[in-house]
Amino acid sequence: MFNLLVAGHSEMWETPPYSFGLGRFKEYSGIDAAAIDPARPESMRRLEEVPTLLMYEVGAGGPHARVVRHGRIRNISRRANELTFAFELDQQHAFLDRSQVLGIADRLGIDQFEKHRTHWAIKDGQLPPELIATGAAERVQRPVTVVAAEFTEAKRERRGPEAADLEEELGGYPPSLEKAMALLPARILQHPTPELFPILGIEPRTAEGRNALVAVLARDARGRQLPQDWSFSIAWFLSLYGSATERARLNTALSDCAQRMIELGGDESERDGLVEEIGYALWRSSRNRMLIGRLRRETAVLTDRLIRRQEPLGCWRDRSGGDSIESVRATAFATVALQRIGDDRYHQAIGQAVAWLLTTILPESGAFPRDTINREPDLISTVLALEAIRRSDQADEIPHVLEAGETWLVAGQTILGGWEAEPWTENFTAGVILDYLANRGQMLAQVDGFLLMARDFFRKAEELQLEGGANNRRLAAIATVHAVEMFLYGLFERREDLALSAFKENGTETLGPREALRALQDALQRIGVLTPPQRLPHRDRISALIGRRDGIIHRAHEVSEAELSEGMRDARSFIDRFAKLLLNLDLLQ
Repeated sequence: MFNLLVAGHSEMWETPPYSFGLGRFKEYSGIDAAAIDPARPESMRRLEEVPTLLMYEVGAGGPHARVVRHGRIRNISRRANELTFAFELDQQHAFLDRSQVLGIADRLGIDQFEKHRTHWAIKDGQLPPELIATGAAERVQRPVTVVAAEFTEAKRERRGPEAADLEEELGGYPPSLEKAMALLPARILQHPTPELFPILGIEPRTAEGRNALVAVLARDARGRQLPQDWSFSIAWFLSLYGSATERARLNTALSDCAQRMIELGGDESERDGLVEEIGYALWRSSRNRMLIGRLRRETAVLTDRLIRRQEPLGCWRDRSGGDSIESVRATAFATVALQRIGDDRYHQAIGQAVAWLLTTILPESGAFPRDTINREPDLISTVLALEAIRRSDQADEIPHVLEAGETWLVAGQTILGGWEAEPWTENFTAGVILDYLANRGQMLAQVDGFLLMARDFFRKAEELQLEGGANNRRLAAIATVHAVEMFLYGLFERREDLALSAFKENGTETLGPREALRALQDALQRIGVLTPPQRLPHRDRISALIGRRDGIIHRAHEVSEAELSEGMRDARSFIDRFAKLLLNLDLLQ
């Protein structure tokens, strides 16, 4: 025999002593309960001799709704129409998970309906030892990832009361990156937000990637409650996840983006007007190379305007209430956009902007304000200023600034792991912050060297490819080979365990791309990344491109569009793969 007490009130089992109404005493009980009578105190003492479970109803709220207490009733007595008692927790197995109990409901004689009803049942039989063994001596908070997964499932199946209970339980967990990441699936379920899918690691051209594409396109087709800058979101998303069947929608979105940028580049009568909007548009359009390439003319116009408006101190000014003020947010948007565009001409402007941003830190929080007049912490200014610093040549010197700002960012999340910043949606803002937090270690600092040269050579190759023409294709092929060569030399510098040098034994001549590829293959076989006779991926195709490069330089050979596209595709795949594998860098960004 054992007692099962079920309560619907979320605080019932949190604070002793306990009381229970006689009206539902012995409901859903077994045969042994016939000998128990509240009118006979000696029979009630029998209840103190058997195990007891204190459980909440399914659907009850509270942070501990899924915790079942296991122990013994003590000092039971009747007071009018109520039973009062104390409860002694089992010393070794005091707290069980409700899912474990309900998982063997039939075996315990627990009816489907009594899971949802407050009552005191006296059950026949014994509590199984294997159930008791799952209990813990101390109440253990469930991992936030488990609760988040249950919350997502409850939302998916439209189980409103259960989702509300789980949301309340999630409120008991402190803000963390883990919590925010675990709740991303629930966010996507409610509003398929393009910016969130890559953060979850959903790869294009996979089954999951196709499902993501279908969900976003369905939202796009409905056309309801779409953000004002949706064209940037859908263009960016389709450039990653789309295929030939979505090309028409991609082109339409790109046209909308271009039109918005043309509007911003039109009237220059207001010197400080629209600076934040221009910086924002450039930031949105610089999120990947395809957007930069397709919007290169509009980007060039706005970038030129932005550079001309930079103040000598390094900041940008914007209009607020009719006044021209030094804007942290506009400066952060502009700086990150220029860093992502990656043009050497803007190196000095970027350096000045980062130096100015560092003077605007709010010491009490480590955050950044929106401008120099309003000194309240601003979410978007902070995350973009931190990215600008991480991408700068000062990142290694001021880790305390980054740590303080990132701590403030994480602490500012909502109960459901999001962030709020007007005028953007909570999902979009969460995407911006989580993209930064999840990828901050992969951001390439703007420090002169082989790796930065590799990135810039490849970007120049992409620009030349887009321009078209025989000579531009020749130059693009040469730049692509140089990008691979610079990447290899930078890799040799960063990974000392490879025991490789970019230079030959004379210390003055570099190895050259073919020899460097062979050296990397041998080193990776030596340290176990490759298993002999496994060859370096993409080596043969890149070697073919190197041969075409030699033919261009020494014999004025041409390279076809197909040959160039194939060579650049392999070069990109090679750099992307080994930059992430061996350096944890998103080098080409």
